[in-house]
Amino acid sequence: MRLDDVGVSGSTPSAKVLVVSIDDGLFGVHLDWVEGVFDAGAIATHLIRVAGGRGRPFLLGQHQPAPLVDVRELLGLVELLGSARRPGQLLLRCADGAVALPIDACLGIRALVLDRRAPVPTRVLRDGGLPLGHLSELDGRPLTVLDPNRLLDADLRAALAPLWTKARALHERLRRVSALWEELRREATAERVRAYARLCSRTGQGRTAGAARRLLGYMEAADRAGGAASAPAECGGDALDALLRELVERERTRASGALVVEAADGAQGAIVLSDGRVVGATCGGAEGRAAFSRLLSAVPIGAHFTAHPEGRAARTGDSAIALAIAALAALPDAAAH
Repeated sequence: MRLDDVGVSGSTPSAKVLVVSIDDGLFGVHLDWVEGVFDAGAIATHLIRVAGGRGRPFLLGQHQPAPLVDVRELLGLVELLGSARRPGQLLLRCADGAVALPIDACLGIRALVLDRRAPVPTRVLRDGGLPLGHLSELDGRPLTVLDPNRLLDADLRAALAPLWTKARALHERLRRVSALWEELRREATAERVRAYARLCSRTGQGRTAGAARRLLGYMEAADRAGGAASAPAECGGDALDALLRELVERERTRASGALVVEAADGAQGAIVLSDGRVVGATCGGAEGRAAFSRLLSAVPIGAHFTAHPEGRAARTGDSAIALAIAALAALPDAAAH
């Protein structure tokens, strides 16, 4: 959500806090510590494990990993109340880096007037006898304003230390996967596809890793053949293999034209290439990436390539090999083999 600023008039001492509900209580965090509020699942969550130990969910956002820590756990109420699934997540900065709190609802930004009633330290203490936060009042209800730097006590911090190390390593690998994907979209070399498959395998993206290795096999086979043209994608043998080999070859030779595909279900479409890169696709009423994926998931009974008479065009659009990797990874198991 977007955290819109709230104007506060006059010189009355006040503090702007983001207010959320968790179970039956109201909790607030000063805006300086808030990274954002998200629907559960909006940020990639991974279960980080250590050898012989339990796993813990970590949010892996753009900047750094953040462990998910429920307020029930912070208050020592998990054994009494059990765990809960919540629809939202509050991402906070703290001295340890970042932490995420599952929440039931976000109630918006409020300005607390501090000279009416002084906040009272909570009786829940952390290292050095410091309170977890302060109790205040909002609309006649008690409000606990949390201090993100005191959320984790020494025991929880020690338990998280090895998991945090693994989470940061995974976060860095995912960052490298994302950066390498952008390079693949520009130009899919065998070296890049090989590195991408290896990184995807190490980050739990098995289907994507398998799709990348499959395309890498076609690229390496073409290299061994000295760049000889592949066989047309005709009925017989593995039709999807033939179609993928055709795409690899047309990208390698930087061809411009249309690869027209006819499927067994009667659908017909075309993948339009400009200097070896995909600049368009059509299949039935679908266009673009959706059409490209449909053509790969269909059972082709024939395909032929028609070169543009004007020859090569500017190298715009995405790599055909990169698009094929993404499309294959998204196919059902039965269609991908």
